[in-house]
Amino acid sequence: MRIVDVLLALLYPPTCAGCRRELNRAGPPRFCGTCLRDLGCIRDACLQCGEPGAEPRCNRCASRPPPFRRTFACFSYRAGGVLADAIARWKYGGDPEVGVALERHFAEHTAARALCYDLVVPVPLHTSKLRGRGFNQAALLARALTRCAPCAGQFAPQVLVRSRGQVQARLGRRARGRNAADTFAARKSVPERSVLLVDDILTSGATAGSCCRALLASGASVVDVAVLARTPRRERLT
Repeated sequence: MRIVDVLLALLYPPTCAGCRRELNRAGPPRFCGTCLRDLGCIRDACLQCGEPGAEPRCNRCASRPPPFRRTFACFSYRAGGVLADAIARWKYGGDPEVGVALERHFAEHTAARALCYDLVVPVPLHTSKLRGRGFNQAALLARALTRCAPCAGQFAPQVLVRSRGQVQARLGRRARGRNAADTFAARKSVPERSVLLVDDILTSGATAGSCCRALLASGASVVDVAVLARTPRRERLT
């Protein structure tokens, strides 16, 4: 470690990206052990939509399967939890340290699955929201994954475009589906390419489904989804 890094660590001790308590060692932004446990790592889930506790396939996917083949989700999203707070501070507060910690954990968890695709495509933001926020969180997650595991695929942020910018977060399941329909389009064809679609949170699956249909229409051979967080169905009902 460089002397300047040691001095900076002494002057500005590293803190947990979740609870903000001081950490006992320097390094890149991260979560303490307590917050890591609260993040809720998903272990058993529906293979297709990532619904926690529904392995190998949930009833909804069995009766009405989404257009994407598989979903890889790192953490279970719980309102009021460490993860929900961290994502809000990153997306809406622009906290770069929290962003780095979330990107790192997403990349490491996803890379551990030894995924291999032709393209890694982030869900795009509408241009107006991108200007206001200054970054696309899905693109940062996708780029972190391809840097951590180059074999995962080629980072391809220009493949999809979003034509409408209405927020999904406050909408119910049916409204999400209507809002996401025909919202996304492919700017270039991806003939016979396998695609990993990346987003921060998967809730109803409407956004991922709309993106997937656009990719399949442009020639993709298969589309899988990787997300930082999956909202359990029971959480959406509360």
